[in-house]
Amino acid sequence: MTAKRVLFVAWQAPDSRAITPVGRLRVTRAAAGHEYEFCYLRPARNVLGRPFASFPNFDVVYRSTELFPFFENRMVPRQSPDFAGMAASVGLRSDADPFEVLAISGGQRATDTLEVFPEPRTDRAASSASFRFLVRGARYRPGAHDQIDRLQVGDHLRLEPEADNPVDPQAVLVVPASGTAVGWAPAYLCPALHRSASAATHGWDDLDATVSHIGDRSGPAHFRLLCEVSFPWPFPDGPFDTPEFEVF
Repeated sequence: MTAKRVLFVAWQAPDSRAITPVGRLRVTRAAAGHEYEFCYLRPARNVLGRPFASFPNFDVVYRSTELFPFFENRMVPRQSPDFAGMAASVGLRSDADPFEVLAISGGQRATDTLEVFPEPRTDRAASSASFRFLVRGARYRPGAHDQIDRLQVGDHLRLEPEADNPVDPQAVLVVPASGTAVGWAPAYLCPALHRSASAATHGWDDLDATVSHIGDRSGPAHFRLLCEVSFPWPFPDGPFDTPEFEVF
């Protein structure tokens, strides 16, 4: 029996701050062991200019029976004294799978503009999908941290399109049931959220977002609020089956 997991790599432009998916890691688990496959996505050549040193050719599919150092170096090992704290910061148990911690935390470093993220979970029988994400940009929203302090796990949140956003016209705000926006959904998820809302009976009201975890105010700002959104997905293709996620 085999099982597959997927992580994508996104790159943030230093000037525009636009975030673009540029790579895909596919992990296949079988009785004989793990197989890892990395390839670039179509937008990579235009936005990156040159490939990553770890994967020096845009047109090659890289395969290995060991996790590529590019990803392993972003993962906190379970035996590390920092692992329990990292898992807790994204609402996971101390015995969580390090791969899952990486998928939620994003594996970001202070020295680069990369992050990793999983694909949404889809339930074909229920025509729905779900995704967990860390709310972005709380530090840019006046009073956001005070509002987050008043939230509790399980509280409902509204998702609202922000058409006048100067960077991304598909930006989606995250708003507590009472109050103003505390941040944004990640840019790579927003096209799927817009598509879902356009097909839903009650539009954006049919997208159900809740608080999954609230991080310590003294910790990293981007770990402050973890949410989960469940959204209608009556389409035959997946939320990330779009040109932006196509491989070379």
